[in-house]
Amino acid sequence: MKNLGEILSEARKKKHISLSHAASDLLIKKEHIEALESQNWSELPEPTFVKGFIKSYATYLGLDTDHILAIYRREFDESKFPGPHKNPRAEKRLFLTPTRIINLIFVCAVFIFITYILVTFSSILSAPKLEVLSPQADVTTSVPVVQVTGKTDPEATVSIAGEFVPVDNQGNFSKEYSLKVGRNEIEIISSKRLSPKAQIIRIVRLLR
Repeated sequence: MKNLGEILSEARKKKHISLSHAASDLLIKKEHIEALESQNWSELPEPTFVKGFIKSYATYLGLDTDHILAIYRREFDESKFPGPHKNPRAEKRLFLTPTRIINLIFVCAVFIFITYILVTFSSILSAPKLEVLSPQADVTTSVPVVQVTGKTDPEATVSIAGEFVPVDNQGNFSKEYSLKVGRNEIEIISSKRLSPKAQIIRIVRLLR
């Protein structure tokens, strides 16, 4: 009994049709027609497509499609011929297409925007830096006036002992503070809108 491939091949040759001509007429790859005639199932796509190829090819050759499909179902073992061999490396290879490039650009733009928002809010919600250059911590002096100087963020507001003082473009500030005899506690506060306050206290003792 002839198998499916032999039946298809003999019918084609009997009509003097070349593989290339049949492939062109049916819009099926020549390799697929060759695989059908040689019953090389591993070089063919999924069974659903194979049955479509067989039906079209049988009709083209003037064969009984139901009979040909019945032979196919009898001979084809899906577990033995699971389909064309796939190269794992080829599947994992990244092919860049215009759509993928656009999607990649969009994802990068979203990532940059989110990072910017996080950095901005982190800056807003963090206390401004505050550095008091003078006076030093816990000093004793006989001079009734002390110069309070320091540095903070340029956009911050500074108060010394409850009185606001100007801050220049570099964040520098300075104010003369009159001491009273004994222990003086000087509170320096730097603040920004929506941010926690930064506070430093300097103790200065004035001798009689």
